[in-house]
Amino acid sequence: MNESGLLKDTLDWLRGIPPEYAVLVISALPVFEVRGGVLAGLLLGLPVERVLLYGCLGNFASVTPALLFLEPISKWLYGNRFADRVFHWLFAHARKKADQVNNWGMPGLVLLTSIPLPGFGAWTAVIIALLLNMHRWRAVGATYLGIIISGAIVAVATLGGMAGVKSVSGAP
Repeated sequence: MNESGLLKDTLDWLRGIPPEYAVLVISALPVFEVRGGVLAGLLLGLPVERVLLYGCLGNFASVTPALLFLEPISKWLYGNRFADRVFHWLFAHARKKADQVNNWGMPGLVLLTSIPLPGFGAWTAVIIALLLNMHRWRAVGATYLGIIISGAIVAVATLGGMAGVKSVSGAP
């Protein structure tokens, strides 16, 4: 299943809750992050300001505990075969991007977080910050800034696409 089909299924599952909360939940999920929440919120007809607010808050809420506690948790789980496999897989994928971030430091972490494509984003930034032993609170700030930029990029692209569709279809 592709990401758009998964987003539609997630929205169907969240039907019945206020759309702002659906944006919050979708943005908190690592598979979507703020990019999925913003897209969903705009397609649901929410104003862009509320979409960005709830989208960013959802993504902040999900990555902050990871930024602050992933290292101690991974050390605590060290030795558990299943956890070792999961962490090894996560860290192996993040190491590919870590060298580039290491060259740029915190601006690199902002850039990596702000790219609204799969394989980038806040969750990848969390793992890279851990791998590079970055100062936690500085990594939180860089990740938050990247989330805001990513949300804005997706909002502009989505609104532009929606306006283009309306223009082509002749809808008011």
